[in-house]
Amino acid sequence: MSELINNKQKRIEVMKNLIRQLHQGVAEDRIRMQLESLLDEADYNDVFVMEVQLIQEGIPAEVVQDLCDTHTRVLKKHLDLQETPQTIPGHPVHTFIEENRELTRITTQVRQIMGQIAALPADTDVSVQMGVIHQLLNNLMDVEKHYRRKENLLFPYFEKNNLPGPPSVMWGKHDEVREFLKTTLEGLQDVMQFTAGEANGFNQFSVAMVLDGIDDMIYKEEKILFPTALDLLTEKEWYEIYLESDETGYCLYVPQFEWTPEGDFTKEMGKPENKDGRVQMPTGTFRLEELIGMFTTLPFDVTFVDKDDTVRYFSPGKERIFERTRAILGRKVQYCHPPKSVHIVNKIVADFKAGRQERARFWINMGEKLIYIVYYAVRDDKGEYMGTLEITQDVSEIRQLEGERRLLAYDESGPESV
Repeated sequence: MSELINNKQKRIEVMKNLIRQLHQGVAEDRIRMQLESLLDEADYNDVFVMEVQLIQEGIPAEVVQDLCDTHTRVLKKHLDLQETPQTIPGHPVHTFIEENRELTRITTQVRQIMGQIAALPADTDVSVQMGVIHQLLNNLMDVEKHYRRKENLLFPYFEKNNLPGPPSVMWGKHDEVREFLKTTLEGLQDVMQFTAGEANGFNQFSVAMVLDGIDDMIYKEEKILFPTALDLLTEKEWYEIYLESDETGYCLYVPQFEWTPEGDFTKEMGKPENKDGRVQMPTGTFRLEELIGMFTTLPFDVTFVDKDDTVRYFSPGKERIFERTRAILGRKVQYCHPPKSVHIVNKIVADFKAGRQERARFWINMGEKLIYIVYYAVRDDKGEYMGTLEITQDVSEIRQLEGERRLLAYDESGPESV
């Protein structure tokens, strides 16, 4: 019968018929056998077009979403033949795929720890191992930035091409992963001690749903979405996505390369700059490099969290007290702290937002150093909360000052005046 389906639309019609049978309750194994006997190959674009046509023919997007995992499994043998798209570093698809590698690294780690726990006697205390899983799942919350860049930057181009169906299905799967992560982290937050028996039940249900959801989405992206998008979008459209990606932030990976495609349109585009290349502020202006240099020179560390609890900036000091990487940008501040201290972060932010407090101070000893940490509520002219500013400083030297110094005396080598 293979000679009857030797063109694209006939292959799609066969797949649509089989998916309808899945919708009607026919066993998945039976459908897979029929598919494999009828099709020698299934192109990623066939799967995409099939979803579009099913939705156009009246099957609700929610139903296609429910069937999405099933029909992907049924077609897996053929989709496995598709290679991961290759793009140059800096291209948005390259960045998406590098983020997927980092996500996969973490899901693999979690699965390994789950396997170790499963091999232990049921009454073994595995609280430490579950604490590690908790932290790794916190790290997976970074997937939110990956999904938001797809939803807000990539999916609109499918809509412009009258192909809104499959992205809406995928958006629904994003929301499932978000909910799995949220409820699983809440479950871990509520329990401080685990035996292996308790952990196995929790892992096999809640944690496994998170890992499966993320891994399955990676598969759908690399076998279906990204190849289709590379065929659909122009270089100019990809460049528009590239230019806007920094605003959302990146997931566990920061692109190290700038990307400029060939074409005259690049001369007309680019990240916007202020007039004359200067940043206008109420009490003066800076060139961008001056502003960067100033924050780099400050003798304390600065971190800014916006009104939505998202980390937006940290100062690039030469000798930071607490390590920061660009991977935290765009991440919720709650997931940048150990689980045991999250309640303190939430309390400070809630009090700042409600106007009950304006400052929270801490000081701790780190070896011979005294570290002073202050959180300030940042407000606009009307007193509305705009975010939280964290200042961290080694005040050991300041603490030791006595008397006065009124004359010039350099602390380091150089001319001195006494």
